[in-house]
Amino acid sequence: MKTKSVIISFLLFLAVVVSPGSAWAKIVIHSQAAVKIELLGYNGLTESSVFKGNLKAGDRQELNIPYRGLALLTFSEGQRYPVIIGDKSFTLEIAEPRKPPFFEGSDENNSFYKSLSGSALPPEQFKIAVLMIQAQDLLKSSSSVKTTKQLADKKKEFHEFVGEHYDTLKHSDMVRRFIAQYFIMQEYVDYQTEGVPANETRARYQIEVINGVGSWLNILKPHLPEQEILNYIVSLYYRRSMVTLSSLVIENFRNVAYCPGVKKQTFSFPEDMPLTEVDNTRTIGLADLKTEKIIAFVSDDCPVSMVETVSKMRRFVRKRENTRIIVAPLQPLSGNHLAMQKMLSNGKLLFVNDEKWRKTNLKEKIRLPLFVRLKDKDIRRMDSD
Repeated sequence: MKTKSVIISFLLFLAVVVSPGSAWAKIVIHSQAAVKIELLGYNGLTESSVFKGNLKAGDRQELNIPYRGLALLTFSEGQRYPVIIGDKSFTLEIAEPRKPPFFEGSDENNSFYKSLSGSALPPEQFKIAVLMIQAQDLLKSSSSVKTTKQLADKKKEFHEFVGEHYDTLKHSDMVRRFIAQYFIMQEYVDYQTEGVPANETRARYQIEVINGVGSWLNILKPHLPEQEILNYIVSLYYRRSMVTLSSLVIENFRNVAYCPGVKKQTFSFPEDMPLTEVDNTRTIGLADLKTEKIIAFVSDDCPVSMVETVSKMRRFVRKRENTRIIVAPLQPLSGNHLAMQKMLSNGKLLFVNDEKWRKTNLKEKIRLPLFVRLKDKDIRRMDSD
């Protein structure tokens, strides 16, 4: 089932990044060192794997790649280097992860890298390279933003640039980077005014964030589903453990704060379903938990579901409600799910650690966020059905 899902996802990815008349570009990857690499491609806000492999020293890997645009060559050690993939074949030469690649037969990539190092813009015929350098320069220029007037002007520049060039930018990581930098640069600016209380200054900043979310929804909704845009913005704050601000964004855009899927409310919850704490100090069965229980379904590609789960647990702790939240991931339990516990100063989440149960009950992609409140009688009734 997993293999079939991966194949379908890959084919869908190809369907949107490759035009019907496109030829497949042949790329030869030649590595002088043993490396573990991945080529990442983009479609709007979606990042997908174009190629993944382990190369031995001296290996030459020939690839027929349908992706067109700017990809990122990533190494297992963490280094990332841009690679422009067009219709012409070329050889990508790798010396080692710490050194940028070089290219045989790709004047556009060679010109692009010279420009990245400070040389003049690439020739006009290399349209992707030229646009990527312009995008890079615009992103860098935001570091000089200090005043609210400069911030407003730079926001306008970002919006106009992405809006005008979206069709090309979407096949690069630039759309993601512009949105991320848009919200980060708001933190460069001091909103404080003499005599204004700190809580009002914070409220002003929060209003700017909410307005920013609305502006990106308006700009990108002709191209992308609104829930996809919102989830990406929420992820920017969630990854920094800024759950309160993430929750505020969700609250203000509740109608698009979801991840699509089937609406499902009926599940089988066996009495002996194992639940574990984040540190694995103990595992208990579901029926052994003598308190009110809420099953929180989450997905690692749905930040909204994780934020809502952490926020709900925080409310229970604040109100001293004797309710336990049990996190049920749609994927195999991973560190990405367990990290939710780190965002709680009080209260402990429990996690479903039962692959058999997950595969039986979560075959379909479920609409999230979803919370199911359980009591002991519910578990017994479901078991007896």
